[in-house]
Amino acid sequence: MLPPIFTAVALFVGSVFMQADSDRMVKVFAAGDADQISGYFNPSIQLTTPGKEGVYSKSQAKMILSDFFSTNAPSSASLKSKGNSDNGAQFIQLNLVTAKGNFTVNIYYRGSGSKMLIHELKIEK
Repeated sequence: MLPPIFTAVALFVGSVFMQADSDRMVKVFAAGDADQISGYFNPSIQLTTPGKEGVYSKSQAKMILSDFFSTNAPSSASLKSKGNSDNGAQFIQLNLVTAKGNFTVNIYYRGSGSKMLIHELKIEK
């Protein structure tokens, strides 16, 4: 078992990385930047958008996300919540405002910073 000071430092460092991850995702979703977002995808990803749901390769998911953004031009994004999921992954939940309405974006990932890999992305009305 780690001494309490190490546990506190680990939690602080983890929260700093999670804040950086969530800030980055808010920016790229607000910009509708499928290229940058897909740079964080696992080689295969569970993707849900209105009308599409499945496990896709990184390149397929990028095309689907690009189509979503071309149909639903984002005007802003904001952080709703973030934390750890039951399976050990981290999650970020965003509110995405588009020309065609608001969407909730759920991002499930492992790692942080440049090693952040998204394994599930859900965009729902």
